[in-house]
Amino acid sequence: MTVETDPRAATRVYYDGGCPLCRREIGWYQGKTGADAIDWVNVAGDGTIDGPPGLTHEDLLRRFTVERRNGKTARGAAGFISLWRALPSTRMLAIAADNLVVTWFAERLYRTFLWLRPIWRPQSDKALGVR
Repeated sequence: MTVETDPRAATRVYYDGGCPLCRREIGWYQGKTGADAIDWVNVAGDGTIDGPPGLTHEDLLRRFTVERRNGKTARGAAGFISLWRALPSTRMLAIAADNLVVTWFAERLYRTFLWLRPIWRPQSDKALGVR
C-alpha cells in the first residue's frame, strides 16, 4: 500500500494556529515531502471553519483532529498517527505506533500536553475550559 492509497492516512489536518508550540510543530510537518497533498486548516480565529460533521469549532480547538482518506475522523494521538502515515518520512513511525499499546500511551502523553497547554495559550484555553 502506498502513502497515496492508505485509507488511514490524513487528508485534512485541523490545528490550533494560535498555540505557538502547535504552530511550530505543524510548520515542521508542512515542510516534509508529501505535505502538499494535505489540506492544513488553522482553526484559530473567528470560528467560521467547517470541520468534520458533529464537531464544533471549540472541539477542533481542544484536540488535534485529522480527516482520513477513508472519510473517518481521528483525534489526539490517533490523529498524529494518521498524519504520520500521510508523510513518507514519518510513515514507519506510524506503522510502529499504530497498535493498541503504543496508541494508549501516546494518547496519555497527548492528554498531558493538553493539561500543560495553557502555559502556551492561556487565553483561549481558559475560555474553552481546556485541561
